[in-house]
Amino acid sequence: MPIITDFGPAVQDYLAHFDAIAFPRPEQCPCCGTPHTFIGHGFYLRKPKDQTQVYRIWIKRWFCKACHSTLSVLPSFLLRFRHYLLVVIQQVVVARFEDNASWHATERQCAPEGLPSPRTIGRWCHAFAAQAAGWWAVVQETLARQDSASPALDPLGPAAGPLDAPRALLHAATHLLAWAQTRWPEVVSYGLTDRLRFLWHWGFGRGLGRLV
Repeated sequence: MPIITDFGPAVQDYLAHFDAIAFPRPEQCPCCGTPHTFIGHGFYLRKPKDQTQVYRIWIKRWFCKACHSTLSVLPSFLLRFRHYLLVVIQQVVVARFEDNASWHATERQCAPEGLPSPRTIGRWCHAFAAQAAGWWAVVQETLARQDSASPALDPLGPAAGPLDAPRALLHAATHLLAWAQTRWPEVVSYGLTDRLRFLWHWGFGRGLGRLV
């Protein structure tokens, strides 16, 4: 299993500074709960890509001496089980759900050279739509507790559910990030293009699982 970690928004920066990265070692195993059991377990290779090239990056792994589970340190610019960088996936879901682009317009805007393929674009959008309502409800609950004046809050509450879950989640993610920037200095520099990266990092740590 992974822990999602912020190493900056760009894979290029991760590659350029890889030798100087201090990979966080969890104090407690999330699988068995035993403290101070992790030792280094090498790295594994991932090959994420954007519309033009494939990158070769190494992902740090830790090994729990108590339960023998393995934990990977996944940069927040990557998603589990997806080959493309999160920034590429965000371009697609924003075009489709926030800008209301047609499938053809989404493909033309986000894949001018034919990559990602129309089938891949469709798969991302269907997956994001399937997860959106669950993630939206948790964001709503968080904003209601921490920022009750947020314009992102549905007056009917999360139990009512959004009429357009993907669009609602993108909107709520913007307000969640704005709230987070008042609490955590490390996200002050985040902009609109970082909102899904922040949402992914924030939500996975709360057990929300898959985003796209």
